[in-house]
Amino acid sequence: MNIQTIHTKNLRWIDLNKPGAPEIDWLRENFHFDDLHIGAAAEAQLHPHIDVGEGYDFLVLLFPVYHRDTQEISSGEVDFFVGPNFLITVHYGEIYTLQSFFSKVRGDQATRATLMQKGSGFLLYKVLESLFRRSYPILDHMTADVAQIERRLFHEHDLNLLSKISLLRKNIIEFRRMMKTHRTVLEKLPKRTVEYLLFPQSRLYYKDLLEYSDNIWTILETLKETADTLYDTHQALATHRLNAVTRVISIFSATVIPASLVAFWFAARVDGIPFANNPFGFWIVGSLMVITSGICLLIFKLKKWL
Repeated sequence: MNIQTIHTKNLRWIDLNKPGAPEIDWLRENFHFDDLHIGAAAEAQLHPHIDVGEGYDFLVLLFPVYHRDTQEISSGEVDFFVGPNFLITVHYGEIYTLQSFFSKVRGDQATRATLMQKGSGFLLYKVLESLFRRSYPILDHMTADVAQIERRLFHEHDLNLLSKISLLRKNIIEFRRMMKTHRTVLEKLPKRTVEYLLFPQSRLYYKDLLEYSDNIWTILETLKETADTLYDTHQALATHRLNAVTRVISIFSATVIPASLVAFWFAARVDGIPFANNPFGFWIVGSLMVITSGICLLIFKLKKWL
């Protein structure tokens, strides 16, 4: 089974990675959790929330997961069961920050003693802090993408730029969806008075998590405004370029039409065609075609259409 445990004298941290039916059954057999909470841990949740169970708290939070191959951001769910002498984390393999943090605590005795001697509430805080901090490198990467798109937008005519802007906007929307309801959960933590969630200056620490969330949200708001502006600018530039091309094509067509008409007249197989037997007939007709096209261009110039 994909269950790992870190034991200390007064606290256990149990981590369930990619839990299937055996892991969920083990959780049900060894802990008296509400069936609704166990069911929520076994299935994907759409939004963060916090519930109070009998002798424990159940939290669901969503964190961004960046996929390097597709450059897309998806939501990674982490469920927490917090009780007097245990912290249980449930996730599905994409939250590498949590896996790395768990391995660090398990492998380093000094770190384990520092983080687990103050109770499950402090350990919960440290886990959440590491997950929120992991959001900043992703935000930095998105900010770098914005800067790159800005440079290319005004200096290159890249047809793939719109797809990059659209992907950026999609990632921002997905990130915002995860973070929007975090405040509701994080505001409730400092208000909880159960002993296992309390530790020295716990309310200040929990408020730090709220500040992390607010800072991330502020950065996302700025990124959203910038991405929307880039999209509008790209559309305006694309429309301007299309109008310029259409204008050139229209002018070319308008100047060729008179020449084509002259050529049609002199190509008609009827009696009385001027210059039909003139040895300079070709040059005369060609000159007439050039003159008529030139007259059209002159008219466009006088009208300031050019």
